[in-house]
Amino acid sequence: MDTMVLLLHADNYRVNNPQKFNPSFDPLNSYTTSNRIVFLSEYKGLRKYIQNPTSSLRDKGLVYPNLRIDERMRGSAYSCDLKVSFSCPKILWGHSFEEVTDSYFPQIVETLAKRLLDMDVIVTSEAISNAIVHTLHYCANISFPSEADARLFLTRLNKTSIGSWFENNTKIYSNNGHAVRFHTDIFEIVFYLKYYDALETSNKSVGRKTTLQEKETAKRLLSEGKIPPVIRMEIRLNGTRSVRTHLLATTGVERQYWTFQEVFNSVQSRSVQRYYWDKIIGDPINYAYLSTTLDEDICQKVLEKYKGERLKYIAEAMGLFYFLKSMGTKGTRDAVVLRQSRKTWYEKRKKIIGFARRFTKPDTSLIDIVTKVLESKPIQLGLPI
Repeated sequence: MDTMVLLLHADNYRVNNPQKFNPSFDPLNSYTTSNRIVFLSEYKGLRKYIQNPTSSLRDKGLVYPNLRIDERMRGSAYSCDLKVSFSCPKILWGHSFEEVTDSYFPQIVETLAKRLLDMDVIVTSEAISNAIVHTLHYCANISFPSEADARLFLTRLNKTSIGSWFENNTKIYSNNGHAVRFHTDIFEIVFYLKYYDALETSNKSVGRKTTLQEKETAKRLLSEGKIPPVIRMEIRLNGTRSVRTHLLATTGVERQYWTFQEVFNSVQSRSVQRYYWDKIIGDPINYAYLSTTLDEDICQKVLEKYKGERLKYIAEAMGLFYFLKSMGTKGTRDAVVLRQSRKTWYEKRKKIIGFARRFTKPDTSLIDIVTKVLESKPIQLGLPI
């Protein structure tokens, strides 16, 4: 578990010092008609109050949550909900180089309650445990044998395609090859080199809001030439609808909303990540592309088994396969669709899959590294900090 945004209704929190919010927290008396009219005319039914940690706290290595109160009025319905945004490992340790496990839940709740009290917001541990999860990021730290292997994995992953099940199949390759992001408005799958990402400026960092401890550790390891080849995988469910929809798809459990205590589950975390990883590698084209092959072996098998085939057929099948190997799934698909049609792409796709299955002996080592991690519970890797 990593980033969370918890939603607490007005009866589950109390603000001791309204001046700490910007603007100063001054909720209306919703039982007065005149106040309601003024609120609707001045604020169009929505007023936001913000309290974020000061830069001085971050410079000292102290991690506090970001707070936002949304005061809303829709018709006769009035609400004044507090949103608490934080990273589970950063609240505990000041960094996210390690994953939290189930046993840390009471400590996270206790620490969060204390930090909120420092910010003059009183919330009980019980209210935190039962708070509605508005945003949920599940994560996994995946250690590769070498940095070259980790970068090769990201390079290959960048050229895969998830497909129509994604709401908006958009992908961004950033940070000089340090990250691959499959993105929609409410959902993301992100892979990035964790330690290198900590060296990025805040506006370029994929991990978001890098802490002082993370920056200092990454700089020290870079100077020593000892940066661990760790790729972080994150499943980012942004919004209660996204949490509800995607957890239903992955767990089969349908809820109107999920609480902090319900989502803080290592087995569930891994099953969600594995579900979406399987979506990527479940496509035979992606699987073939992520698996390395020896050109000599392929050509030898083609000569042995294609004795009765015409050269034109052999050349087309091999050409499509090597085009895929060079351009990736998305590049090959786009080229075929642009020059011929989408229907032609599906025909060519079958030919590529058939060729790969008959003549390639894939090296699935990169795939296996990720799969093995996602098949087990989160553990402490003993990474340098």
